[in-house]
Amino acid sequence: MPYNTHLKSCIYFCIVCLLFSCAGLKPSQINAVEKYTAVTKGITAIPPDVYNRVYQLRSQTQTLQLSGVIATNESAPESIEALQLDLNDKLKFLDLVDSFAYAYRIVGKYADLVHCLISESYLKDFTKNKNQWQSSFDGLVKTYNAACAKRIPSPTKIPPSVGSIAANIIKELGSAKIKSLQKKYLSAAISTARKPFEGICDDFLNTDIPKIQKELTALPIFINENYKDFLNNLKAYELKQGNSPYNYYKLYLPIYLNWQVQLRELNALVNQLQVCILNLRNSYGVLENYVSSVKVDKDIPAELIQLENEYFSLLNTIAKFSEARERLFKITY
Repeated sequence: MPYNTHLKSCIYFCIVCLLFSCAGLKPSQINAVEKYTAVTKGITAIPPDVYNRVYQLRSQTQTLQLSGVIATNESAPESIEALQLDLNDKLKFLDLVDSFAYAYRIVGKYADLVHCLISESYLKDFTKNKNQWQSSFDGLVKTYNAACAKRIPSPTKIPPSVGSIAANIIKELGSAKIKSLQKKYLSAAISTARKPFEGICDDFLNTDIPKIQKELTALPIFINENYKDFLNNLKAYELKQGNSPYNYYKLYLPIYLNWQVQLRELNALVNQLQVCILNLRNSYGVLENYVSSVKVDKDIPAELIQLENEYFSLLNTIAKFSEARERLFKITY
């Protein structure tokens, strides 16, 4: 009799443990993951745009200066050679931007994968394109890892474990319910990606941000020198033709003003982006611990709420750029 009672107790205990282990995530945990993946997707779309805006500004001033040189240069072969050099410089930069952008595309795509494990509607849409997603994700990882060897210092590569768990999840999408997918993969998917995710953030903070800030520091002088050179060449050309350069000056002065406004915007954008990515990196561990915990508070961790607020503040700053620029031009012209 005691033996049977003990056996029943053991069986009961095992059943309770099994039920407990199969319990789904708490609503607050689901909400935390949803917030974090949405913010991650949004923030990681911004760095490639920043790289492009910085170089676009630099390139535009260089192109304007070059147009003034060509206008006063009587040697066509020299002009063609200058244009070719300018084109090669632009193409090299586009390749460089792509190598930077791979990391953020990978993070954004992985955020999509994690998001599909917590949202039924998102899962359905994601499942329709799962093969294309995996092909694109695998290609990005391969290209990014190859590019890591060319960068100094070399960033953290994406380990095979990230690709493996992504492939396993993709394989089961459409054949398993979201609750079973969560129990099997969500915590592991977050944990597996932590090291490369934090590495990508560290690379941006320690390598990319200093490069961008150095470029922004040098840009005011670079812009002024190129613009001054353009104005001098334009004046020389017009005077040679017996024309007044006034109409050209009137046309090109707004361009200079626009460049100055963009410089202010970029400095504000880079400063806020740096804060967002630092907190995105530091709150990843908070999310991992919160999702893997058995006993959780009903309230989402303060770090995740702060991260979301900072992201919304960044979006608000970006939205105000066009409004501020429009107001400035209205009182100027």
